[in-house]
Order: sequence, then structure tokens, then C-alpha cells
Amino acid sequence: MEIFQLRYFVAAARHLHFSRAAEELYIAQPSLSVQIGRLETEVGAALFHRHGRRVSLTDAGQALLPLAERLLDQEAEARRVVQQVAGLERGRLSLCALPALDQHLLPPWLARFRREHPGVEIHVRELRPARAVAQAVLAGRADLGFVHLPCELDGLAMRPLLEDRFALVVPEGHPLAAQDAVDLAETAGEEFVWVHDAQDADHPLYAACLKAGFVPRIICESGSAQGVLALVAAGLGIALLPCLAIEPRAGTTCVALREPPQGEADSLTRTLAVLWVPDALSHAARAFLALCAAPP
Repeated sequence: MEIFQLRYFVAAARHLHFSRAAEELYIAQPSLSVQIGRLETEVGAALFHRHGRRVSLTDAGQALLPLAERLLDQEAEARRVVQQVAGLERGRLSLCALPALDQHLLPPWLARFRREHPGVEIHVRELRPARAVAQAVLAGRADLGFVHLPCELDGLAMRPLLEDRFALVVPEGHPLAAQDAVDLAETAGEEFVWVHDAQDADHPLYAACLKAGFVPRIICESGSAQGVLALVAAGLGIALLPCLAIEPRAGTTCVALREPPQGEADSLTRTLAVLWVPDALSHAARAFLALCAAPP
């Protein structure tokens, strides 16, 4: 049983005349008659009494008519819903990001996306570390993931977004606070307040210290950049943070790091990137990815 056969049947039942039904459907009358005959064969009963040019519904036809009309209504609704999703009139966008990224990187993009597509439902989830974000995308719990590199990318596509430079945050009155810029190596003897989950040689912050020739002496940890800033303001130590995560806070001073000599690889930045499963993007996710093509 085909949808188009039901459409032919309903038109014929409405007009009780095959030729008029065929005219409405812009098909030849013999074609309509053939398809209704095939439908009758498939359901195993005559649907119309033939009275010359006019017809009337049999009891089987009367029983089928409301069901056929309901199926055609459902088909029309299915088409409408799909067209709305494809046209971004409705749908769902699910994002997963590291804490600093969902707080500082995503909001301008999300605001623009919301203005352009108000019917799309948006969900943003914060996760750490970067591999947890990647796993959420791989498992289908998020359409797009926003991380820093390096990150486990098996099975994922990746697009770099921007470079986020590192800086020091020190208590007011600290000797480093009076300097315009310092070499990271100069902080080898300092006590650090550190972000939890960033004590890994693959983590950009920890790797920067190792490249500068020292292992950071961590005396206190926090689960967020905001917590780190609060601890620095309290005088517990200094912090190395990405600029994107640094917010002005009373009792602290931000100190720039000197760029490496020309020709040396810059270890004082982290690359921010977006991840997704290839060939699995929803219409909403594809539109948001296009919006992220340039920094906000």
C-alpha cells in the first residue's frame, strides 16, 4: 500500500467521480483507476461500487476512508516537521565545552545563533577535562564539543578556532606585579595555585612550565579558574592561566608573559578547537559550526 494510492482513493471518495478526482490530482483518469484497482487487490476488497462514470463507497471503502485521511494528515505533518528542522525553524542544538569556553567563548556565538534561529532549542553542558568533552561527542551526548588541544581525536573531526595566550595572575604587592612582562622561567621558584585536572604533561599549562625548564610547585588547587583567582587574591600563590579565563578581580594583577624568541615554537598559548563526529551533524549543529568559522 503506497501513500499516493491512498491519496488517489481519498480524492475519488471525496468527488465520487474518478475523472474529477484525476483532474484534481493532475493525472490521467486511467492511471487513477489502475492504482485504485491495485489498492483494492492489496486490501482484498472492493472500495467502490462502479455506476458508469459515478462511483460510491462500499462498506470497506467507508471503513478505510477515515484511516486513509488520518495517514495523509500524518504524512503532511511529517513533511512539515522535517521542513521546519531543515529550515532551522525548530530543532535541537547540544553543545559540550570546557568551563572557560562555555563561559567566555561560546556566549557571543550562542546569542547570535539564538537571534537568527529562535525556534531551535539550545543545550550547553560544561565538562572537564578535554577528553571528557570528546567522549561526550563520540557518544552522541553532544553535537559539538569545544576543547583545547591536544585532545584525543579518534573518530572525530576537528577545526581549530583560535589561539588563547597564557598570562600570570599574581597577588597585588607581589614583586612580579610591578613588571610589564616576565619570562615564564623566572617563576620557577614561585608557589602556584593550579587548576585541578591540569597536572598532566599533555595539558597546555603544565607543558608550558616544563618547556620553560621547571615543574610548577603547586601548593593549592581549585576546580575552576574563578576559584584559582580567588585563592591568588587571598595571597596563597601565583597562577598561570589562559587569558580567556582571566577576569578582573580585586587583590590580583595580571602580568603578561614575554613571547619566545623569533623562530622558536610558542608554548605560551593553547589552541581552542571544535570537535564533531563526521557525517553526523544535525542541521542546527551544521549552522552553528558555520557560525564559528571566524572568532566572535
